[in-house]
Amino acid sequence: MDILNCQTSLSDLGEILLHRKEELKCSASTIRMCKYHLNRLQIFMNINGFEFYTPDIGVLFLTSLKCRKGSQQKKAEYVALITQLNDCLIYGYFKSYHCRKIIASTPTQYVDLENQYLKWCEEKGNVPSTIKNKKSAFSKWFCLLESVGCSSLTEINPGHVTGAVLKEHYTGNYGYIREILKYLAQNDLVKDDLSILIPKQKREYHLPTTYDKDERKRLEMAPDRTTSIGKRDYAIILLANRLGIRCIDICHLTFDNLNLDDSIITFEMAKTKEPYEIYLLDDVKSAIIDYIENGRPAIDDKHIFTMHRSPYAPISRNTIYGIVSKVFRQTGIDTSNKKHGAHSLRSSLATDMVNTGETYEQTRKVLGHRDPNAIRHYARLDREKLRLCALEAREPSGYFERFLNGEVKL
Repeated sequence: MDILNCQTSLSDLGEILLHRKEELKCSASTIRMCKYHLNRLQIFMNINGFEFYTPDIGVLFLTSLKCRKGSQQKKAEYVALITQLNDCLIYGYFKSYHCRKIIASTPTQYVDLENQYLKWCEEKGNVPSTIKNKKSAFSKWFCLLESVGCSSLTEINPGHVTGAVLKEHYTGNYGYIREILKYLAQNDLVKDDLSILIPKQKREYHLPTTYDKDERKRLEMAPDRTTSIGKRDYAIILLANRLGIRCIDICHLTFDNLNLDDSIITFEMAKTKEPYEIYLLDDVKSAIIDYIENGRPAIDDKHIFTMHRSPYAPISRNTIYGIVSKVFRQTGIDTSNKKHGAHSLRSSLATDMVNTGETYEQTRKVLGHRDPNAIRHYARLDREKLRLCALEAREPSGYFERFLNGEVKL
């Protein structure tokens, strides 16, 4: 790439930079932030009478930022911008360090197979996010097979599979790869079921994070219900804490889902795509009504919970996580080595229901699980009931008894 003319305007460099980011499939928010930073640099150059951009001007700009207040992250973004502009000035492009990774494209001969496989996944009930992950794994897997010399399904053999697996450094894809190979065998697209060659990764088991009733009560009391934001936060916390509704479903709640006359909420769960209906407790119903009538911005949006500043968009999962985390900090509850998002309230409710005698089936229905065994691991947290299951220790005998009596030494 030829070196650009030393008398290059910032607008010309900016076009090269933004075009490169689009090629690298950077997110819309990244490109929008880049435009904002470029505008700030252009203002600096105009004020100081600089017509053309040079690396020295970049240094002066960064020096001027050190004299101002601002987060370290923001200053780091400007350092990255100047580095990229300098690369564009010298080489005509810049290397990507933080842009979104480019997803491998499925080899042409496997595109139809990919579509058939993804359709099969959809028919068996996989949600869109899972299908997206499987599509990425499918593309990457067949690219890896090509890299080890396998260009068609008729050629595939154990050596190809083993070689491709060794190149797959992300073990999280092993399960997807195993399913793909089983799919090929079940549909007679390959001779043998080669899925047995894919290593099985044992998932580390974690007990659910839970908080006791007193701590959860303190969380409910924390939001300032004299403010509009406090009314919103209080209603959200009650939906997660009292009803166990997932945060993604709280985000998607609309007025169509709300039946205040019958005190019922109905919606399709985002995770399972199954219908869900639950009775509104009086406190939860009152909190929602108070927010709608006295706290919610007067905007034309079907979503119940929205942001409280322009552009008044519906809240996101990150927003709910921020709300719950803030309340935990306000109450001073110890969250050391414990999760402290909305899902911890859901798991606390499930554990409380199981430990107070509710049946697994009733708890499963309240939480909206499809798998009857999905909530059984919450029972492991009830130490008092687990003690009732403990077996009596056998009386010592033989060599062990003599050891306890001090007759023998190890």
